[in-house]
Amino acid sequence: MHDKEFKSLLETARISLTEAESEEIKKDLEEVIVYFNRLDDIECGNVGPAYHSVEISGMMREDTPEDFKEKKRLLDNTKTHRSYVIGPEV
Repeated sequence: MHDKEFKSLLETARISLTEAESEEIKKDLEEVIVYFNRLDDIECGNVGPAYHSVEISGMMREDTPEDFKEKKRLLDNTKTHRSYVIGPEV
């Protein structure tokens, strides 16, 4: 990272650092950039997206609407107003 880019970054972030802090942060940022460049070199064209960290097996049931016949019993233990549930104040 060039000094001009680093100074611009500090100005954009509205950060003022001492000379020692600047050198330390600049060094750390350069290490991060090197790491991201290494990640760009990884070939992952044949790898599909990972939606879950653990593979999930089994089929999900079909989502079909059902008429609930005991609506009053469902709301018996809640505070309601015109069939809307009243939640706690936030």
